[in-house]
Amino acid sequence: MEEKDLKQECLNLMETVGVLYLSTIGSDGIPYTRIMSNLRNKKEHPGLVKIFEQHKEDFLIYMVTSSSSAKMQQIRANPKVSVYLSIYTDIPSEFQCLMLGGEIEEVTNKQFKKQLWQDGWEMFWPGKADDPEFTVLRLMPAFAKGGYKEAPFEFKLK
Repeated sequence: MEEKDLKQECLNLMETVGVLYLSTIGSDGIPYTRIMSNLRNKKEHPGLVKIFEQHKEDFLIYMVTSSSSAKMQQIRANPKVSVYLSIYTDIPSEFQCLMLGGEIEEVTNKQFKKQLWQDGWEMFWPGKADDPEFTVLRLMPAFAKGGYKEAPFEFKLK
């Protein structure tokens, strides 16, 4: 498969998978992985489709968390992360997985945080997008690795 087509399959995966797994490095040097909502999923987050429309050909990921979380302490100490998404099936020819790696950054633009805000999140952040605990993370990955229909792949994104 040509790289262009493979990248498109990966982007399609990013728009359909419900969750992703974020890995950070703790102060003890051990990787910590946790499940995160995939904000790029069109079905689960239809209000965010417009935000990602201008990123149809890149692998940009936004995530939300609390500023006082352990993951934020780890990210502030070491912004190198990986994100993993997959569709698992017992049929090897249908298996798809994607690992994206790079440096993650905190988004401080208040207007963008308000644009990203989704109803229902106030159960975590009562002050909504202005809540000091509401934190938006942005990953524009440097590389991608994974598997598509029994074939491994790897490509640079920057």
